[in-house]
Amino acid sequence: MVLKIRRGDLEAILRHARESHPFEACGLLLGKRVGEDGIVEEARPAKNLMKSPFEYRIDPEDLLRIFEEAERRGLEIIGSYHSHPFCEPSWSQIDEERGEFWVGYSFLIVSPSGRFASYVKGERGAMEEGIETL
Repeated sequence: MVLKIRRGDLEAILRHARESHPFEACGLLLGKRVGEDGIVEEARPAKNLMKSPFEYRIDPEDLLRIFEEAERRGLEIIGSYHSHPFCEPSWSQIDEERGEFWVGYSFLIVSPSGRFASYVKGERGAMEEGIETL
């Protein structure tokens, strides 16, 4: 399992995380699944309704708009991203709870320091996946 993402999209996500500090940034990853790999075509920022340094909730209006746009373009939502403003980009208990209904989706987590990791939510928790920058 590998999440393939363009360097420019990853840099945009990191920039979004820095601009949102001290709150968590969040957004969606549009692309396609090829086997077990996710190929990101575009990262789309979204509004975090929580305005929290420890949690995020994507604005439902952003979620619907981005889902509709992905469908029009023949893409799918393959995952989401969010930042951990004050800690390492590792899977947390809150991430586990928020990801409960997103089995099979990638969760890219970044920190303002530039570190990042990606996880795929499975039935029994999340597993770290590799990241390949294009």
